[in-house]
Amino acid sequence: MSAGQFTAVDHNDPMIGRILDAAEECIRRYGIRRTSVGEVARVGKMSRGTIYRYFGDKDSLVQSVFARLQEAFLNRTESAMEKLPTLVDKVTYAVVMGRKDAAEGIYASLAQTEPETVAMMYLSPGFYARSVAFWPPHIEQARDAGEIAGQVDTRFATDVVMRFAVSMVLFPDMGLELTSKAKIRAYLERVLGSGLG
Repeated sequence: MSAGQFTAVDHNDPMIGRILDAAEECIRRYGIRRTSVGEVARVGKMSRGTIYRYFGDKDSLVQSVFARLQEAFLNRTESAMEKLPTLVDKVTYAVVMGRKDAAEGIYASLAQTEPETVAMMYLSPGFYARSVAFWPPHIEQARDAGEIAGQVDTRFATDVVMRFAVSMVLFPDMGLELTSKAKIRAYLERVLGSGLG
């Protein structure tokens, strides 16, 4: 798979990158609620009109910031997962890296000030669509290798993997103490093996 394959934003346009950089900086500093298009313009040293030429409103700008962050995560993760031998190893890696991403930087600060916003980002159709596009090749590879049953539908398996990965990132301490990579892997091996095997 090629680097950057999960990219939806036009990264070839330097102005889009500049606007998104400024918006991300504002969100990190002030949160989403307190970030305004005017503040993004000030931080990015550009006019509000320039921002509105590329993004119709604050919501589309914020969605694009988080789409870019998710795209970067998916491309980084994809690159590392290509080297992992099994579907369980890949899902484990995705969960561990997702938790790390959620515990650092922009997600960590927003989880403190605007937790409902972070939850809504994970539930948005765009987030789901980008994530769903990520998993099918790994599901098919696992099926070809005999890790999961040959008759398991790719869409069904993708949905199962997505639900487990997202819930384990968002809710790391729900009942079971899945606090280490080894515990996460053992849990996923048991669940995915019985659910998709």
